[in-house]
Amino acid sequence: MDTRKSRAVIRIVDDDKGVRDSYKFLIEGEGWLVRTYSSAEDFLEHDDPTIQGCGVFDVRMPGISGLELQAKLAQRSTQLPVILVSAHGDIEMAVKALKQGAMDFLCKPVVDEKLLEAIDRAVEKSFSDAREQIENSKLIDRWNSLSRREREVAALVYEGLMNKVIADRLKIAERTVQVHRANLCQKLGVRNAVGISKCINQLHKLGIVEE
Repeated sequence: MDTRKSRAVIRIVDDDKGVRDSYKFLIEGEGWLVRTYSSAEDFLEHDDPTIQGCGVFDVRMPGISGLELQAKLAQRSTQLPVILVSAHGDIEMAVKALKQGAMDFLCKPVVDEKLLEAIDRAVEKSFSDAREQIENSKLIDRWNSLSRREREVAALVYEGLMNKVIADRLKIAERTVQVHRANLCQKLGVRNAVGISKCINQLHKLGIVEE
């Protein structure tokens, strides 16, 4: 059983009721929970984009377009994967959508199998992003639990320095460096210097630790 289907929400945003109903029938038939919205404004007012799943947005709608809706979500740092659909799709529009972070760009009339495949990929990314966010949050908490000296040792381990060199650099005993490294491994949940370096590298990417 696909447990994602009991936890994810597929959002359909299209001003055409016939299209909304058609997508809803198809997607619910595969076991997904579906919510439909007649406009981007309706979606922004009533949906919670932090719930796992994805959005299927029509590109051309009165008011806020699908492309503009996708951009608004990105500005809010919302990680909801988006599939854009258009009856007037062209290469330039598709490229723009993908550059903005869309998972897929489909042209109407949409082939059922292609839409379902795109939804499956988008939902998988949604859950993957959520898992990564949780792991990053745990890593930040672990980093914040380190003492100032432990962070200094971690930074020098990341540079690839040996214990003796670190000891000389910090003017402490080599044995003290060994103790700090052991504490680092325990607090960061890693086994060795490679693990410490991977943590530091990820913290660089998150902007928590300056390079």
